[in-house]
Amino acid sequence: MINIGIDIGAISVKVAAIANDESDRQILIKIASESDNFFHIDEVKNSTFFNDKYILVSKYKRIKGMPMHSTYEILDELMNYIPEDKIGYVAVTGGGGKLFNQILGIPYINDFKSVAQGVGTLYPDVQTIFEMGGDNSKYIQIDIDKETGTVGILDYEKNGECAAGTGSFMDQQANRLKFEIEVVGDIVMKAGQAANIAGRCSVFAKSDMIHAQQKGIQRPEILKGLCDAVVRNFKGTIVKNRELHPKVAFIGGVSANKGIVQAMQSLFELSDEEFFVPEYYAWMSAIGAGLLADKEKNPKSISKDDIKKLGEYVDT
Repeated sequence: MINIGIDIGAISVKVAAIANDESDRQILIKIASESDNFFHIDEVKNSTFFNDKYILVSKYKRIKGMPMHSTYEILDELMNYIPEDKIGYVAVTGGGGKLFNQILGIPYINDFKSVAQGVGTLYPDVQTIFEMGGDNSKYIQIDIDKETGTVGILDYEKNGECAAGTGSFMDQQANRLKFEIEVVGDIVMKAGQAANIAGRCSVFAKSDMIHAQQKGIQRPEILKGLCDAVVRNFKGTIVKNRELHPKVAFIGGVSANKGIVQAMQSLFELSDEEFFVPEYYAWMSAIGAGLLADKEKNPKSISKDDIKKLGEYVDT
């Protein structure tokens, strides 16, 4: 059976399909070879998970204010490939997952649990997770049972109402400076001295950026200051004075920003051996939800009629 995990975030939606035997694996291989919207995850160094599993994930898809529509498009294509009797259990996570749960009754998994399970399963040497997503940033300390592969959460924290340490704030400020968010990391890596930007509050940060522009400071230096400010905010309001336990995995859409990655590693004084960005940094929650789908108290599958129902909801 093929289990499915769905992560509906503030900016994007990701779907993971997990095959548990060879016949299921062949179905997912066929999808990866025929569709431009899905790809398979290669083996991960030091992970034994791939000895008997195969993971297919959807390409990163921005929701553009229409989370259910974007989710429907991915699932509709996926379900056209998978025979109904091969569909196993399904679970959803992420900020937009609760609405999906209300529409179809699919189990909702706490995003701390899904993140921890995804990272801990694929990267068993990780003890600490930093996540920066569209509207949430998280710190999670995990413990992995080497015998069973069970991932436990020892400590955790997330951001409050302030958006200063999130991907949506980075998006807004990059757009204000006339940059696409995808190019900010490369620009910051070539910047000189960082502008002095406040990190504790999004309002103050925006004000400092405007003042820096008025002083004639170049945009790359302002963006570098913004990256530093976001990481200071993450450390000061989320990690606080906690003792870090390497290895640290930095995940979420913001971890694709090289400027944030550089600032994160520098501020926390972590070596390359202690800190890394997983290759599949944006898909950990979806994978974790798929791994936990059959472990829920009341696990549920999904049918093509359910997808039709979701389509009808989207069209209303």
